[in-house]
Amino acid sequence: MSHSSPSTGPFLVKPLIPIEVLVVESNPVDALRTMTAFRAAGLTNGMHCVRDGDDALNYLRREGLYTEARIPDLIFLDMSQPRISGLLALKVIRSTPALMHIPVVVAADAEDPGFIQAIYSLQGNGFIRKPAESTQFLRCIESCCDYWVSVVALGQAGATTM
Repeated sequence: MSHSSPSTGPFLVKPLIPIEVLVVESNPVDALRTMTAFRAAGLTNGMHCVRDGDDALNYLRREGLYTEARIPDLIFLDMSQPRISGLLALKVIRSTPALMHIPVVVAADAEDPGFIQAIYSLQGNGFIRKPAESTQFLRCIESCCDYWVSVVALGQAGATTM
């Protein structure tokens, strides 16, 4: 799967990238910023956002409000979650056979070596320190999209059933 070459400006929108992404972000401002950055990177369809780890697990299990949810190709998980920690959500995802194939990129505002080690020991696929500055954040998300869409092969959304 490929898409256009990298943008020359920080806000040039790329063509549609046909993957499903679940963004797990408890902070409404960061959720909007993350979804906007993914859209600018070319993800205009197939993006879903939930507010915490508990909702993420309900979404992935297709429970409650999420019975019609599509299994994502990529999960972008903010580390700080109010009810279920990002680490616990990652642990549950990795211990669920129908979900363990989904790449999980964990993001946080700061680099805590203990958390980073825990993420990788739980088989997280990557850790991103979220830049505070908007243009740098956009470039970070764009690089993430480029990697997960152009460099590696992802499974098809919805191909896995619970």
